[in-house]
Amino acid sequence: DGCGKRGDVEHYLSYPVGGLRNIRHDELGRTFATHAKDALSKAYVRREPRTIPSGEQRQDRNSNAAGATATSPSTPRHEDRTRGDVSVYGFWARGTDCMFDVRVTDTSAKSYRKKDPRKVLETQEKEKKDKYLRKCLERRKHFTPLVFSVDGMAGREAKKAMKHLASMLAEKWE
Repeated sequence: DGCGKRGDVEHYLSYPVGGLRNIRHDELGRTFATHAKDALSKAYVRREPRTIPSGEQRQDRNSNAAGATATSPSTPRHEDRTRGDVSVYGFWARGTDCMFDVRVTDTSAKSYRKKDPRKVLETQEKEKKDKYLRKCLERRKHFTPLVFSVDGMAGREAKKAMKHLASMLAEKWE
């Protein structure tokens, strides 16, 4: 991986840059998107959607600039480039998007060894929700974190999403 450290299993499972980490993450996102397309429609699924579409951000900046007065100058806003991994229209409810964001973690890494793996996944689901949920709800979207351990344990929200996706597929294939 180019860092110069000895390559053992623990290193490859928890190293935060490139390699297996990105492959696992991307594969989970692609697989979830593929099954969502099978369950609903190709047109309903998007990969790497922004939480705030760039056109909406331009509109916000323009309306702020137009409403600014000489006594209250508009403060420049930074563009929000936060992206999810998959967006599915009509996943939890008709007429709404749901954004999914994937995280794969090594629950047996040194920093987590004294914690219950379920608690590690629960904490990471909360971190994802803290980052995305408010932004999604402001745009009337749902948000679901897809958090997994490197050995296949799914977080509570990911289990719900997978069960729901499986039921949609079963209904379609009957």
